[in-house]
Formats: sequence, structure tokens, C-alpha cells
Amino acid sequence: MGGRGAVHEGLLAAREHWLASCAPGAVAPAPGARGVVREVVSESWWRSRSTGLDPDDVLAPLTAQGAELRERRAVHPLAPVLPTARRLLLAEPLGVPVLMAVGDADGTLLWVEGDPGLRRAAEAMSFLPGARWSEDAAGTNAPGTALALARPVRVRSGEHYATAATRWSCSAAPVHDPATGRVLGVLDLTGGDDLGRERALALVRAAVGAVEGELRVAALRRGLVGAGGAGAPARLRLLGGGEAVLRAGGRERGLSLRHAELLTLLLTGPADGWSAGALAGALDERGLATVSVRAEVHRLRAVLTGCAGGALSLSPSPYRLTGELSCDVLDVRRALREGRAGDAVDAWTGDLLPASDAPGVREVREELVVGLRTAVLEGGDDDALLRFSRTGAGRDDPHVAAELLRRLAPGEPGRGEVLARAARPAG
Repeated sequence: MGGRGAVHEGLLAAREHWLASCAPGAVAPAPGARGVVREVVSESWWRSRSTGLDPDDVLAPLTAQGAELRERRAVHPLAPVLPTARRLLLAEPLGVPVLMAVGDADGTLLWVEGDPGLRRAAEAMSFLPGARWSEDAAGTNAPGTALALARPVRVRSGEHYATAATRWSCSAAPVHDPATGRVLGVLDLTGGDDLGRERALALVRAAVGAVEGELRVAALRRGLVGAGGAGAPARLRLLGGGEAVLRAGGRERGLSLRHAELLTLLLTGPADGWSAGALAGALDERGLATVSVRAEVHRLRAVLTGCAGGALSLSPSPYRLTGELSCDVLDVRRALREGRAGDAVDAWTGDLLPASDAPGVREVREELVVGLRTAVLEGGDDDALLRFSRTGAGRDDPHVAAELLRRLAPGEPGRGEVLARAARPAG
């Protein structure tokens, strides 16, 4: 359970200030109330407050017991991967006692396992199998808020909404169905202050990745998920600085820079397509002859046909891509548009086609970097900001470093990392 350190006391004080500033019946926090805690926490507190939950009285309701709980466990899709979750989360990799909780998509905890002493103490705040820890039922907490936001979340001591939970810390992440993308449930680590830190969240994220990988293998065996063979959606990799790669029909093909540039423009450009003249200007600021553009489009069409059969092609002018093609650039754009800064950072593996000087590609490249930087600096996801600071775009950014040092408490591993990086001589 959380100790009485300076960080813990500071979070409790911030929580009391926020709650006192948000009187019952108010439609928004009083001026100044939002700035005392992380935005992701403040927004969750406000959602919890808006449901009418009293922080001093809220206790997660027990919604499944006995035969019903056993039945829900037996049929739940995460039941087969419990051994993997236990191996990764309960072997005390953090060197402290922990509890692992596995919940379903509505926040009901189906399994709570780990240190016996912690389990007995946790039961006093209704952290036990069958209790519903969704945000609307129990207020701000890692498993409930992770489900509410559909992304990994850490919650430390006084960041909990419920007074009964303020001596605990936790990190959690949702688990997705590899066949449909829907949320199946949530993995959580709960315990003392170490369980609300970045390294615990990183461990949970890794465990979720392993669990989803195991689910994918099982789905492949049942024939529910494409293995990159015929019928699987085509995939294009443009980020990261290496050769652009198209994967379709069970094959991978490296693309020339010009073809990668064309596909970038086709995927990110106007929905009604490109004329040869517009493409000429987007590919070269000096302009290309339209006959050269048409020849490149013709060659690219042949590449798509050879790699994906009839699944991908290019329409006659105005040129549009036909067929289903996923792409890392689109993944980043979508995550930014939906406010998922952490997912955007994860999807961004490096600059878009850094060897390209095509004006249209440069514009998209800059859009992605500026969008990522803005999202992590203005958002409330400290982990996303820290991960961005490790990328080529954020590593030497003084504003990113300053914001991290402002947000991270003394003693957090991420703070030391930023200070060490800042101390290294330039060049």
C-alpha cells in the first residue's frame, strides 16, 4: 500500500483542493481547480463527480458472486491466457508485493490474485472478484479509467476518487480482441506506490501485448484472423526511415521512393483524387511533366496488381487508391484525431520517408511531428510525453524536457532519465 511520502501527501492535498473547489451541483470545476492535478485525473474526477458519486462513501459494488461469477469466468475469453498474465505480472518483477486483477469489459473484476496480505487488505475497499470497478461505479481508478479511455492508465494514491482507495496505486491497460478490435477486458497491477509508476505501467502494457499475441495465435488456429495471406488486409509501412514495404497476399515487397511518395499522397490527399498536374506539383516543387507522372502511376498500378492481385489498384484520373490498405501514417493520424496521444506515439516509429524532398510528403511529415508534439505537450498523458522524449523528434526538444521535469515527481525513473539526457554534452 502507498506510503506517506511527500508525493503521496501532495496528491492527497491536490485531491482535497479539487474536491473542495467542485461543489455538488456545479457544472464545472471552480477557476483554478483543474490545474492542481494531471489532466487525465482531473477529467476522470469530474466524470466521477458528475455521476453523483460521493468520494467518502463510494465503494465498488459486488455484482457477481457464487455460480454467476464462476460462469462468467468459465466463458470469458481471457480465461485461457491467465497463465501468461500470471507469469508476467505475479513473479514480482518489480521487487514488491503485488496484486494482479483481470476484469471484463464492463469493469467487473473476475480474478484478483497475488500477495495474500495485500488481498486481505484490498477486500476492505471491495477490490475483490465480482466487484465492479468501472469508473461510473467506483470513480477514478486504473482499471476503470483504462476502460473508459480505452488506453493504458496509471493512478497513484491520492489520484483515486474514492477515499477508501487513496492508499493504493495501480496501473492498468485494456485487452483487445485481435479479430475484431473490441475491448475484451483489462489487466491491472495494484499495490503500493511502485504500482502507480511508469515502470509498472510498462510491465502491464507488455503483458497485454503478450496476452493479445496469444489470443491472436489461438484465433489463427481457428481461422478467425488473417495471417497476412490471401484475404488479409494489405498493410503499408512508411514510417521509420527504412525502405517502404507493402505487405499483401502473403508477400512483402519493398517500394521505390517514388512509389512510396505516390502512395503517401494517395492515402493522405483529397478524397476525390489527384489530377496528374496536382500530383506533379506535390512530387516536385519544380514540377514534373504530367507524362512522367502518368508513367509512374502506371508502374505503381502494376506493382499493386502484382503484390495484391485485384485487392488494390489505382483508378484512372483523377487518381485514387481502390481497395483496403492500412498504413502506419493513417494509424498516427487517426490516433491524433481521436485524442489518443499515447497510441499516436506508439504508432509513430520515426519520420515519414526522410529521404523524400517531395513537397506533399514534407507537408505530411511535418504535420505528423507537429501533431504529435502538440498532443503530448498539451495533453495529460505523462507516459506518452516521456515516450515521445525518447524519439528522434523529442529527444533534444527543450520544451519537452522542461514539461517532463514539471510533471514528474522527484524520484520517478522518468525524471532521472530526462535529467541525465539533458546533462549529456550536445553533439
